[in-house]
Amino acid sequence: MVASRDPRTKITAAMQSPSIIAVTRLIVQLSPLITAPVIARELGPSGRGLYAACFAATILAPVVLGMGLPLAVRRRASIGAPESTIRAVYVVLPFLVPAAVVIGLLIERLVITELDPVGTRAFLLGMGCSVGFIATLCFQSVLIAGQRYGAIALLQSTQPVALTCGVALGWILGSLTLPWVLVSAAASTLLSTLVGVCLTRISPRGPRSRLRPLARESVVYSGSQAAETASNTLPQIVAVVAIGAHDAGLFAIAITVASLPMTLGHTIASVMFRDAAASASEASKRISALSIRITALTVAVPVVVLGCTTPVLIPLIFGEGFRGSIAMTLICLCGSVFLTVNYVASQMLVAQGRGGLMTAAQLLGLGVGVALMFILGPHLGGAGAALASVAGWMVTTLSSLRALRLSPTSLLFRAGDLRRCFNVVAKGHIDYSAV
Repeated sequence: MVASRDPRTKITAAMQSPSIIAVTRLIVQLSPLITAPVIARELGPSGRGLYAACFAATILAPVVLGMGLPLAVRRRASIGAPESTIRAVYVVLPFLVPAAVVIGLLIERLVITELDPVGTRAFLLGMGCSVGFIATLCFQSVLIAGQRYGAIALLQSTQPVALTCGVALGWILGSLTLPWVLVSAAASTLLSTLVGVCLTRISPRGPRSRLRPLARESVVYSGSQAAETASNTLPQIVAVVAIGAHDAGLFAIAITVASLPMTLGHTIASVMFRDAAASASEASKRISALSIRITALTVAVPVVVLGCTTPVLIPLIFGEGFRGSIAMTLICLCGSVFLTVNYVASQMLVAQGRGGLMTAAQLLGLGVGVALMFILGPHLGGAGAALASVAGWMVTTLSSLRALRLSPTSLLFRAGDLRRCFNVVAKGHIDYSAV
């Protein structure tokens, strides 16, 4: 009884609860909203649009170069020891830095053509450092497989918190320019990589997995992870071309707000991934159906709250110049449930080792979203881009559910689902016998 009242015991219990992931994911999602008003006011809508495109590129490029490596690490770590696999990752990463810089050059020449020379150099630096994001994702996969929720929370919050501090420092010093923000983003990525090394404590010395089998396994997931990330980031890059930098800046705010409910999706997937990966086919399908149901239930509440509050909060936080993003935000919020359910469904496909089907679902939705953006964007501006994104999310979600081979009845809500939502998010465990 005394121990249960000890504040240190309560803090330790909180750090081991999956809810800490939701809290820190909320920090991850809110950090752009914390810095966005400062960036928006200092850089203007056009500068904000260019930054959104550059930042999206630094997220998308390492996922493409990583060739599904983090997902392969996650699956291996869920069924065995991860040390030898991580040592193989240490060998591969240095060779990807030049490739990332070359991709940055192509993007700067073909897509983000409005960057000045200083901004271009900062962007290329960020692209080179973005390879550290691959390492961060691999470290996070090890922590997820080990269900180390406190460590996951620390790792996933390091980069956004560091970036927020960098932006705040630039604003205080009166030096907040686009290059400053891009360099701050690069430094924050490297810091998160170092934190991942410290949390996993896997020495480069020791037995190492063979690179060829690991590469073959990674390729299975390469398209799936690249397509998943592209569906979340590529629209912000394409928006600069389809609707212009000004509207792209407004659209970036809408995407950020609509992505806030994803915090709960990350929590649910982190808790249920290991069980889905280690279970037999039918049991894994039941776990997948449950994860979809509780995700939809959990996300509905924040979506409604955001829909009611953003029309007031956006002009208040970002200024009257960003009032035009209200309509885009409300449209994107209509697709937030699809966006979050799609993430969880994708993770269940990975857990079942069906990366090819995940790839097909993501690419189908991405293709629909990008095509509609070029069709609707020139006529409807940011609202057209928002409609295109929602349509893409919906197509991807329906395709992912189809790929999971879940029956319609398995997706119907049940009386105990609300209690299961609490058990997953707050306690990190659930009784599957009654599912």
